[in-house]
Amino acid sequence: MITIHTIEDKLKGLDKKVLFAGIAVIVLAVIAGIGYSILGKQGGTGTPAAGASIAVPIVMVEPRIIESVVTAAGALNSKNSSVLSGKVMGRVVELNVHEGDQVAEGRLLMKIDSGEITAQAIQAQAAYNNARLQYDRIKSLYDATASTQMEMDQATLGLETAQAGLRAAKAMESYTIIRAPIAGQIVEKKINLGEMAMPGQPLIKIEDNRNLRLEVTVREQDILQIRPGADVKVQIDAMPGKDIAGKVSQVVPASDIRTHSFIVKIDIPADKGLITGMYGKAFFTLGKHEAIVVPKTAVVEMSGITGVYLLSGDEAALFQMVQLGAEHGEQVEVVTGLKKGDKVVADQKGGRLEGRKVSVVEK
Repeated sequence: MITIHTIEDKLKGLDKKVLFAGIAVIVLAVIAGIGYSILGKQGGTGTPAAGASIAVPIVMVEPRIIESVVTAAGALNSKNSSVLSGKVMGRVVELNVHEGDQVAEGRLLMKIDSGEITAQAIQAQAAYNNARLQYDRIKSLYDATASTQMEMDQATLGLETAQAGLRAAKAMESYTIIRAPIAGQIVEKKINLGEMAMPGQPLIKIEDNRNLRLEVTVREQDILQIRPGADVKVQIDAMPGKDIAGKVSQVVPASDIRTHSFIVKIDIPADKGLITGMYGKAFFTLGKHEAIVVPKTAVVEMSGITGVYLLSGDEAALFQMVQLGAEHGEQVEVVTGLKKGDKVVADQKGGRLEGRKVSVVEK
């Protein structure tokens, strides 16, 4: 006969790890049983029980005529920009702007100190002054018939040569003073005060931010339907939900050999917050066609697959894979996967409906 003492002796002989593992398995089984019982009553986490009917809006699939819209992406650029480069070598002794500054046309931006050019300008001015005095002296004698024609011709030639030298020196000296050729915004400054400027070195870039254009890439099969002057809806990624009225200004008549695409330039009005370099999209309307559309709220993702829920004959929701096309406001085009007469759940309320009973709320 087995006694309590015998059982206790056997338990003492067991490995404590094995005993604890067995107890843990029993506890987990009890917890799982309780959780299963609770979920069975609630029908899962936050969803109705499998037998419960879910009220959802339904839309009947009907082909309709919609606008054919081609979407193209690109970036904002300025219609008018200027890169100022150095023409002489010298140290920057004055710098009056920084990135982001707005400047007017003709504003002084920077000065370059070049001792050699300054010396040449002084020398040319002195040569001109001397030639002018010589010319005036000879001219006075010539008028008094005290000078020959040859002397007069030499004085005239000397004055003209000095004038040309002075103009050349002044032109070189003007390169040490850099002014804004257009009104706009300083977008780049590649030199600092005290640094040495070199001939051909880019120094400052100005962009006219009052006149912007969106340059987008359009596919080869769509380019023949886009014409200059056409109205285009534009959306900038940094301004979600805002439509901007643009106009096609240029279709570049050359394609990218690698991508078989063309550049289309779209003029857009100046707007606060628009900055060159921002990304955006252009929506070209290229006629109309027949298509099937469903509300965006009807589209679901299941394991990376795009689809919608259809209402079956026994009023159960079935997942149907679809291929989407262009968006049209709150609706989206369905290229494949649906046909006329299909009943689509317009809004699944964020829950999984696969195989569940649904009650129809007409929409």
